[in-house]
Amino acid sequence: MQCGREKKPIGEDVTRRLVFVPGHFEEHIYHQEKYACGYCKEGVATAPAPAQVIERSAATPSLLAHVVVSKYVDHTPLHRLHRIYDRCGAEIPVSTLSDWTAAVGELVEPLVERLAERVLNAYIVRTDATGLRVLDPTSPENILRGTMWALVGDDRDVVFRYTPTGEGSTGPWEFLAGRTGYIQADAANVFDRLFNGQAARAIELGCWSHGRRKMVALQDMDYRVAYPLKLIARLYRIEHLADARELTPEARAMLRQQRSQPVLEKLKRWLLATIKSETPSSDLAKAAAYSINHWDALTRFVKDGRVSLDNNLCEQQLRDIALGRKNYLFAGSHDAARRAANLYSLTRTCAQYGIPPLPYFTDVLSKLAAGWPQDRLDDP
Repeated sequence: MQCGREKKPIGEDVTRRLVFVPGHFEEHIYHQEKYACGYCKEGVATAPAPAQVIERSAATPSLLAHVVVSKYVDHTPLHRLHRIYDRCGAEIPVSTLSDWTAAVGELVEPLVERLAERVLNAYIVRTDATGLRVLDPTSPENILRGTMWALVGDDRDVVFRYTPTGEGSTGPWEFLAGRTGYIQADAANVFDRLFNGQAARAIELGCWSHGRRKMVALQDMDYRVAYPLKLIARLYRIEHLADARELTPEARAMLRQQRSQPVLEKLKRWLLATIKSETPSSDLAKAAAYSINHWDALTRFVKDGRVSLDNNLCEQQLRDIALGRKNYLFAGSHDAARRAANLYSLTRTCAQYGIPPLPYFTDVLSKLAAGWPQDRLDDP
C-alpha cells in the first residue's frame, strides 16, 4: 500500500545498452580563394591546400591508417576491404588501395630504420623467421618462397627484414653483423655464423621450448621422457614464482641459482645417462643430445635475470604474418614484401608497447605529411 504522498529521490538505477554505429566516410571539401592583380595580369595567389600524405591523393591519414591496420593487423585482404568500403559508401578500387599501402610502406621506412638502430643496441636480441610466398615472374612457377626475419630488441622493439630466399647466403647475420652481445634463437645451423665469428661473435642464448619440444613428441611412445619434462616444467614454475614476486633481474638471478641450478644438474645427469645407454640413432638419444649439444646456451639464463628461458616472444611476432598469408596468400613482388616488413615492424612494435595501431598510424602519417623532421623521429 502507498500513502499517496510526494516521493523524494533516493538514488538512481543505471542501465547500459551497447549500440553499433556502422563506419562511414566523410568527404571534406576545402575552398581556397585565388587572387590576382587586374592590371599587371601576373602572379596568382591562393591559400595553401591541406597537407597531403600521398601526392595527388584524396586519402587522409585516418583513411590510410585504416587501410594499413585492416591488412596488417586484422589480416584483411585488399579485395575484401574494397567490398567493405563499398558497403560503407565509398567505391575505392583495389589497385588504389594497393598503391596507398605501398606508399605508406615507403613513407614509414625512416621510422623502421630508427627502430632497427634501437634493436641493434639492445641488451638482448631475439630472432626467428617464417616463410612468405612472393610473386616473381622470373621464376619457373611465377612464385617464390621468401623469408620474413623477425628481430626483437629487449622484448619491445620489433623489426622485420625480408630476404628473397631462406638460404644461408642471406639472413639475420647481415643485419646483426659484428654483434657481441646476447642473441636468442633456436639452434638451427642457419644461425651459427652469428656465434662462430663468421659474421659476429655474439653470445648464444638457447630456447627451452625447442629443447622440450623433442621430448614432447615422444611422450606418447616412450614413458621415460616424463621425467625430463617434469624437470623442465619445474624451471618454468620457478619463473612464474619470480614473476609473481615481481623480482628485479638481480633477485631473479639469485632465485635461479638457488632453485633452477639444482634442477638443471638433475636434468643434465639424466640426459648424459640416456645418451650413454641408448643407441645414437634412437629418437630418445637424439632428443637428449639436442639439449646436451646446446647446454651452455640453454643454461646461460641462470646467471642473468634479464635472459628468458625461451624464444617464444619472438615466435609470437610471426603469428600476424602466418595469419595474413592465409588470407592474402602472397606478396605481389619482392618490393611489396619489403614494404610489408616495414609495416609489420610498426604494427608489432605497437602491440609490444600496448599502443593502439589506428591512432598511432593516423598521428604518424599526419606528422609526415606536415614535413616532420628526420632528427625528431624519437619525439612522442
